[in-house]
Amino acid sequence: MKPTTLKISIFVVITLSIFSMLAGYLIYKNLVNTLGVWNKANKMIVYLKVDASAEDKSALLQKLKGDSRVTDATETDRNKAGLDFQKSLKEYSSGLVTTDELVDLIPETIEVEVDRSLDSEARAAVFADLESTLRDNSAVDEVSYSATWLKKFEGLHKFVRSSGLFVFLLLLLLLSYLVALMIRAYIDDSKQEIEIYNMLGATRWSLYRLFLGNIVFFIGASLLVSFASLFTMFSYFKSHVGQAGLSQMLVDNLVFLSVAEIGLLAFSVFTFIYLNSFFTVTASINRLNQISND
Repeated sequence: MKPTTLKISIFVVITLSIFSMLAGYLIYKNLVNTLGVWNKANKMIVYLKVDASAEDKSALLQKLKGDSRVTDATETDRNKAGLDFQKSLKEYSSGLVTTDELVDLIPETIEVEVDRSLDSEARAAVFADLESTLRDNSAVDEVSYSATWLKKFEGLHKFVRSSGLFVFLLLLLLLSYLVALMIRAYIDDSKQEIEIYNMLGATRWSLYRLFLGNIVFFIGASLLVSFASLFTMFSYFKSHVGQAGLSQMLVDNLVFLSVAEIGLLAFSVFTFIYLNSFFTVTASINRLNQISND
């Protein structure tokens, strides 16, 4: 069968549909990945009292590091905090932050990080337990951590996961409908050729293979073009996000599909479109043959 405008249209429709599905999955993956990194980067800040002695601070630090749930505990004294704040203000600080009077107003803190392998609920439970313990410590003035964010993250993650699945299934249904319409139009456009093949003694299965061979080529080429286009666009976007001066953590955690994901998605999409095309081709050819016999 010679290439026609309809064949090109089928290729374009399948390619755009596959590209939309892959792009949606890639966006979902990076959104969940970024939210997870932000959630795991959530730390507890322990504010120390102004009159806390060096021995009390050292004992508290050792106690936190001795907790199996705590992966790191870092103390920040007034001088370091003042210098960091001054660096953030740059020329606007005029050295005021490092004067003795202002340094005395800056609280000393201990930054506590817990096991990142814990999920949101487990992290919230650890933080809550640490808070109740630390508040009774004579060197602690206040304890702060994003308890509200931890609760909201779990709900947001469930919403993103369920909505991502819904959109993926919706795109599959749309793809099924569009491919079915295009294949029916393709077979109807080839009605005269099918009649000629029937007159030459072609069996239905030989006609099936004739059309399905073209469909396999369309799907394979569409997958190749979709993955290549998506990778090019992703690389371009990631490089420009990095140049825009956004958070380096955000840039570092923008990742493309893994080899396993590419293989699984390609196999799933190919199988789905091929099976849908097979049933559409067989039904359409049988319908044309029935009309011809009548």
